[in-house]
Amino acid sequence: MTSSSDPTLAKSGPRPRPTFTLEVSQTPAEILAGVRRALEASSSVVALHLALDKIDLLPAEDQVHFWSPQLSLVLSPQGGGSRIQGRFGPHPHIWALYLACYAISILLAIGCAMFGISQLVLGQDPWALYFTPVAILIAGLVYGASYVGQGLGSAQMCELRHFLSQALDV
Repeated sequence: MTSSSDPTLAKSGPRPRPTFTLEVSQTPAEILAGVRRALEASSSVVALHLALDKIDLLPAEDQVHFWSPQLSLVLSPQGGGSRIQGRFGPHPHIWALYLACYAISILLAIGCAMFGISQLVLGQDPWALYFTPVAILIAGLVYGASYVGQGLGSAQMCELRHFLSQALDV
């Protein structure tokens, strides 16, 4: 098995949605069977979705928090084995909320800047420009929240990655 950009081993620092790629000698069907066997023996990991081409894993329900990660795996046949593309991320509802907050804060910053510049051009007091740095700060805080959530969920990320390694018998 070869691995590239493994988030549990990388020393490059956090990323909003860490990814990794594995090349294994098992076929997608063998990988799916191994994951099913490992799920039956595990009380700490559950599957949200199991198919030959996609597997979604997350911590058991009693261990889930809003910052808990989800491991999405895309399986594709490659030669005699398979290529597994994995991505850690928050639950899709949390990810959508994060993107919405980030987009709103950026749009607010752009809107404040445009309104303030138009006030300046018209010779009015550009009070809207004073809110632009605040909106940019909010965007930065929302962006930083992804790293805080990743830090809070890092132990669960390691558990999910370890579960996958055990399921693949590596």
